[in-house]
Amino acid sequence: MLKLFFSLLAVASISAVACTSWIISPEASETGTYIMHKTRDWGKGKEVDVRLFFLQREGAKYKALAFSPYMLFNEKGLGMIDTYVPPTRDGEHDKTFYIGKLMSMVVCNCATVQEALAMLESFVKDGKRPVSEHYSLCDGKEAAVVEITPQHMAYRITKHGFSVHTNHHIYPEIAYLIKETKINAGVASATRLHITQNTLAGHLKEKGKISLADTLALSRLADPEYKGMCPFRNGTVCASDYIAPAEQAGILGTLLICPGPTKYAPAIPIPLSISKIPAVLENGDFGKLVYQIKRNLPEDASVQTRLQALEQGFWKEYTETYAAAKKKFDDGDVEGFKAMLQALVEKQTEQAYELVKTILTEKNIPLKNPNPEPKPAD
Repeated sequence: MLKLFFSLLAVASISAVACTSWIISPEASETGTYIMHKTRDWGKGKEVDVRLFFLQREGAKYKALAFSPYMLFNEKGLGMIDTYVPPTRDGEHDKTFYIGKLMSMVVCNCATVQEALAMLESFVKDGKRPVSEHYSLCDGKEAAVVEITPQHMAYRITKHGFSVHTNHHIYPEIAYLIKETKINAGVASATRLHITQNTLAGHLKEKGKISLADTLALSRLADPEYKGMCPFRNGTVCASDYIAPAEQAGILGTLLICPGPTKYAPAIPIPLSISKIPAVLENGDFGKLVYQIKRNLPEDASVQTRLQALEQGFWKEYTETYAAAKKKFDDGDVEGFKAMLQALVEKQTEQAYELVKTILTEKNIPLKNPNPEPKPAD
């Protein structure tokens, strides 16, 4: 039986500072599918574990793949990510009903966006009083952005173009409930929203589509004019893109993850059909080495070039292998499809990990974590 990983929930005690998320519609994405992205920023350079692991709630319907709180994707293809927002003035929520618990309840029991919206609305109506938060949802056929407070909820379905959220409420019916006005934080959040929207709109205007390379570049953006406000901040921890096909997203969907600070980590494709997670991703060792690059080689452009060249080769190899594996899937050989992609994940993860170790060794940097953060209890 899958282990119960409660570390996802325990990390809720860490004060989140910022995240940037977006949803790109099939008509606007180069993949022809929904793409749901989250860049996770904790701010102030704080180092936290970056892990990919299985999550299963006791008595729940579905198991889920979890990537570094809070990005959850279940076996039915429902994906859910959060964006931290300030508290509202419409009542205190139950202190035990924090972000991780709410998200795991939804993703481990809902198969579609509509089911998830209904569950979230029930939390508000029946007095469970969830924490004030933004959530993005995607099941391959539909995507939505939700703003929720202890007593209110609003959402929008993303059908065309793209939607972006940072760290302030946007919908008028929720925005008026803000408990505190923190001007500096609000300006930073709005500025990141503005830059992100303009960048994505620029890609659409120039090319007519937004690519995965575009979203990865945006997760690494550091605009000197807006230091500390852009998607890539000093405290950026990791990022993920969920490529969600319209049919059987839980098997055919793919995560593209940066398992560490985005500027210094190559993106690795992870099929949602994965059955075994490479140990260095599951235990966080990959992220720890990436942090060493960030600490010791933050401005070494040659290092970033090597890592991103590997990333580009990975995606090319993955798409080619995926196409071959999909033929097996179409012929009814689902296990053959899964096996081909599983083998590739293990191979690419090992290659990426070895490159990170090689870079550190070449620069005479010890392969250890000199400033370890305590791991949450499982």
